[in-house]
Amino acid sequence: MRPTNNINKKYLFEYLVYLLEQWRQEEHCDFTEKFTKLKLQKILFLVASYNADKDNHPLLDVFNNFYALPYGPVEIDIYDYMNNSDFDYISFQRNDCILNTNIKELENAKDESTKEAMTAMKESLDKIKNMGVDYIVMPTFDLVNITHKWTTWKIAMRVAEMLGQKRERMTTEDICNSAVKAYK
Repeated sequence: MRPTNNINKKYLFEYLVYLLEQWRQEEHCDFTEKFTKLKLQKILFLVASYNADKDNHPLLDVFNNFYALPYGPVEIDIYDYMNNSDFDYISFQRNDCILNTNIKELENAKDESTKEAMTAMKESLDKIKNMGVDYIVMPTFDLVNITHKWTTWKIAMRVAEMLGQKRERMTTEDICNSAVKAYK
């Protein structure tokens, strides 16, 4: 994959939400619960980190600002965008994600790097789905518990607590080298 400095992080996150909505429509059309900020953050972490290692971590090159917080890893840039409703294809009403009617336009990526990142995102999500894990209907706090199994989250939270903080940075290297990686 090419350098990611020109990949729009917000665009790629919105594409993930689009893929999740497609999954819901294909397999759970009667499941009407909205995606929440917390649920989307947990899914983002799990999808971005899936099969990532020190030599190959294309989604963690884009989503490269994870912090350990009490409810699990959070991509702080995406968190800030969520709180400022700073998206083109989705918005948030309180904690609930609302998809704009033009969200299908996300399929038309502008450049080759973004298209490659979108392919990596779809492949990662498909692999998780093929494991028999169903993040669509899974309760949000089950997702939180999954992310709490990660060694890197546990270590970062201990460091935060020792420093009297509520959050601590989780580098891409930390995530890739986590002794325990859980997806279900």
